[in-house]
Amino acid sequence: MKAIKSSLIIFILLLSITSFSQVGEIKFNKTTHDFGKIREELKKVDYEFEFTNVGKGDLKILKVKTSCGCTASEYPHNTIKPGKSGKIKVTYTTTNRPSTFRKSITVTINNPDKPHTILFVKGFVIPKQHGKADIYPTSIGHLRLQSNHLAFNKMLTTDTRIDSMKIFNDWSHPMDVSFEQLPPHLTVKCSTPKIKEKGEAYIIVTYDGSKKNDYGLVYDRIIIRTNDNKQPMKTLNISARISQDFSNMSERDLKKAPKISFLQTTFDFGTVAPGTVIKHNFDFTNEGKKTLNILKVKTSCGCTTTKLDAKSFKKNKGGSIEAVFNTRGRKGRQHKTITIITNDPKNPQISLTIKGEIK
Repeated sequence: MKAIKSSLIIFILLLSITSFSQVGEIKFNKTTHDFGKIREELKKVDYEFEFTNVGKGDLKILKVKTSCGCTASEYPHNTIKPGKSGKIKVTYTTTNRPSTFRKSITVTINNPDKPHTILFVKGFVIPKQHGKADIYPTSIGHLRLQSNHLAFNKMLTTDTRIDSMKIFNDWSHPMDVSFEQLPPHLTVKCSTPKIKEKGEAYIIVTYDGSKKNDYGLVYDRIIIRTNDNKQPMKTLNISARISQDFSNMSERDLKKAPKISFLQTTFDFGTVAPGTVIKHNFDFTNEGKKTLNILKVKTSCGCTTTKLDAKSFKKNKGGSIEAVFNTRGRKGRQHKTITIITNDPKNPQISLTIKGEIK
């Protein structure tokens, strides 16, 4: 019996050794490809690495991993018999990647002794020569702009900031530039009142946060008047995200400051039929020592309206913001927000949420 067991063990070991020896082995014609100098305008270039299974068993490519998201690969997923060949296609993206590159591609196969082979692609991407249309993608008549929107992003009510935008006169005549419908908080001028033909200039905007008298994300639209025979009147949108300045408040002031506290900031109405009008009251209390002021209530969608009976609340007094969401014409999951801006220095901006599903 012992002799039979020993023979069985030896047989299994020999079978394992034989099976391991009869695996595929991959051999590439070359493991590095140099694209040389290539232009960025090509967007993508590719090369196929040819290989042969020089082993005694079947070859299986388990995975191909690139060193960068700019490099992609395609490889055969079928079993490759001994003596047969295949190709691994490697694609390199040149867009926005000027300069020298060298990327690796790791090929993993079913051979436990030689599981990995590393391939390389390299080269030099010649930078794209940007034309005026690339530099100034927005076209209004004969005037080209970097954008029709100038964003000041985060600003305090005490801030005065200056920003500019480059413009280009894509006309065969000089272009006169002036600005109209300017609100008190904006000062807008052009670096030159007359832009020469095929010439460049700057629109310079000064934003005075103290004169805006508003909070949160706010927009203005100004008029650019020109002598452009194609479109003389043009518009430029200007935005800012304005918040109050609490930087001068002392620790004592902060302890006495108003403090808004909501019972809940999210209301889930569950599942309703289309056309249902959802109503909910968001109740709050002023837990601070000074008067709480609700400065602004803004909804994320015209389908949602709010009602607030009062805007000032003394110590320990509370109020309610009634939110009404009309589901008419809507379906699926819904997520609407209401932004509350207050004079609470620790919670100057709070988001309330109404959500649910319309079926």
